[in-house]
Amino acid sequence: MGRVHVRRSHFGKKPSNWLAVAALILCAQGALKLSYSKENKRITNQANFGREETALFPRTIWSSQPGPLTPEITRVREELGEQQMNQLGDLCGRTLYHGIMNVVVSHGFGRYAFFSTGDLPLMWIRDSAFQIGSLIPRINRRPALRSTVEGGIRLQAFYIIQDPYANGFYPEWRDPEKENEEDKRLGRGGWVGVRNYELDSGGFFLSLLWDYYTSGEYGVRFLLEDPMIFDAVNVLVDTWIVEQNHNESSPYRFVELPNDGLGREVGYTGMIWSGFRPSDDANTYGYSIPSNMFVAAGIEKALVLNKNVWESEDLHTKMSELLHQVETGIQQYGIVEVEKGVKVYAYEVDGLGNFLADFDDPNWPSIVSIPLLGWSKYSHKIYQITKSRILSEKNRYFFKGKFLSGLGSPHTAAGMIWALGAFSEALTADTVRLKVKTIQTLLQLQCSDGLMHESIHVDDPSKCTRRWFEWANALVVTTAEHLTGIDCDKSAERLYRISLSKRGSRIPEGGLQNGQSRATHRQSIEAHVQHGGKYVSKVEDWKGIGWTI
Repeated sequence: MGRVHVRRSHFGKKPSNWLAVAALILCAQGALKLSYSKENKRITNQANFGREETALFPRTIWSSQPGPLTPEITRVREELGEQQMNQLGDLCGRTLYHGIMNVVVSHGFGRYAFFSTGDLPLMWIRDSAFQIGSLIPRINRRPALRSTVEGGIRLQAFYIIQDPYANGFYPEWRDPEKENEEDKRLGRGGWVGVRNYELDSGGFFLSLLWDYYTSGEYGVRFLLEDPMIFDAVNVLVDTWIVEQNHNESSPYRFVELPNDGLGREVGYTGMIWSGFRPSDDANTYGYSIPSNMFVAAGIEKALVLNKNVWESEDLHTKMSELLHQVETGIQQYGIVEVEKGVKVYAYEVDGLGNFLADFDDPNWPSIVSIPLLGWSKYSHKIYQITKSRILSEKNRYFFKGKFLSGLGSPHTAAGMIWALGAFSEALTADTVRLKVKTIQTLLQLQCSDGLMHESIHVDDPSKCTRRWFEWANALVVTTAEHLTGIDCDKSAERLYRISLSKRGSRIPEGGLQNGQSRATHRQSIEAHVQHGGKYVSKVEDWKGIGWTI
């Protein structure tokens, strides 16, 4: 039997026959079973989606509502004290909606929404997944955000279909033939702004689909039934299958990689090859362990989505086989011995016996962030050993200075620690003391302008990179809400009303005339999303990647 569609217009009308009535009743009771049909290649499914399946894979922490206050959260609040709690509330209030007020452009009444990463006028799949995800829990309070969220997800799907190897995209199409020679050499043009193949980008898309589907918001299924969403998932999976055999099958080449752009030689592991890290730096070895873990988590979720939404037998078969091979590869190649009897998770391996260990890049997915990635099959014991070594002098990118300490990256200069590393430490900390310490570090990363940044110097907190970094702005909200119970939406609304009152207090030159009032129209925060027109960066003095403010 083919798929049954029940439209609202069917109700209240005289049915043409009793068979139709019976079908409608069965649908309403959730008892109708949809069987596999050779014509449309659907797999067996239940009409009602079991809540236990949703609970099996919780939403990512950055897309989730925080839980109730616990004794541990209360202790964190007490240790921070009133002054630091107020500072944290103001910080997350400033950052929560900074993105939609400054770097988002919506088109077609929310059909598509462009999310710039901040001071770079491009939309990264990964960065925007955090930006979009952080808005999902706000839709209930601010329904106008629904179109922005759904438009962002659709645009991610559109970009992925254009080029699954790209990671950063332009807000408007650019004629590839008119790009300069350097941009052509780097694969730029059309919609593609950066073509560094980073495996994690696709994992973030799958997790974002799951987070929205399980959010409890009305009508989320309609977005996932958009053919473009289904096509994007298929394109990703097909690309990943190719990249399991990178040396033999991959069409991807990039000028910054050795071996004529193919990258260093790798052996088959079952895992998926990636050319670049989430930092946009080239991999040392082709298989990123945290990225493969994250993609495995995304495939697990996509299998459930396919069962309940897309119902494609072919996609089910491809994802099931891919998941098994990736997970087998992680377990077989991802755990390495660094000292006699000491086993850790490698950051990267090549399947030929080489590996990079006692190293982590703070950009997610990272080794320290493993518990936040949604893949439950990792070893907690090995993770704890690995984490303790990474957050020590055994990792040459762990920096300590006069004021700060934390994870740095080859992407920035020595002594620069990353906010993303501090978030990983805070959200995986297992003691109140560590949570308080990392939150206090975050408060020092504002670089005197009240926002989050990419990195900051351990000896000079006034020296930092990336004036606007919306990924970090989104994660400080996650950290504040989940570790301290602060309501960042209330903080944002309070600060916004203060800014409006200051605007309303200004009196025109010559005073108020003819009964003029001080009152000003109070538009909502979400009314500041730009609708239509070109994206124009508001950071006029940006001087390039790595520029220190």
